Amino acid sequence: MRPARGFSLTELLIAIAVLGILTAIALPSYRSYVERTHRTVAKTALSEIASRQESYATDHKGYASALTALGYNLSGSAYLNSQGAVSSSTGDALYTLSLVALPSSGGLGNCAALSGSPSARAYAIRAVPYSNRIDQTCGTLCIGSNGDRGASGGADSCWQR
Repeated sequence: MRPARGFSLTELLIAIAVLGILTAIALPSYRSYVERTHRTVAKTALSEIASRQESYATDHKGYASALTALGYNLSGSAYLNSQGAVSSSTGDALYTLSLVALPSSGGLGNCAALSGSPSARAYAIRAVPYSNRIDQTCGTLCIGSNGDRGASGGADSCWQR
């Protein structure tokens, strides 16, 4: 008699069940981590653009109405990739960036509803999630010339660390 080699069907089913449970626990945590990382990239880019706007306003006595005036080499729409680079390329794009008008009320509660052209006295910068890379928690992020920050999903939790 030879000893049996290999796995029994029961052992294989138990291993698959354990693997399924581990995947069910790990996958949502991983997605949440990736979402927070992408949000951090967007917040950093918005802060960088706001800093460039302030420098531009110091030199030109007013804010820029286009990202190209702030030194970004763009030939169309502006996209933010996962490395934090702003470009016209949609490859690896996480967010679409735009300069828009600051609401007369000054509040940035719903960034997704912002529209219009920025003025020489006030602006808002908006980062809209691109394509299927949707931030379920915060959605669209924005920052205004008055220092206000907002998100279509709630600014309190989205702009914290």
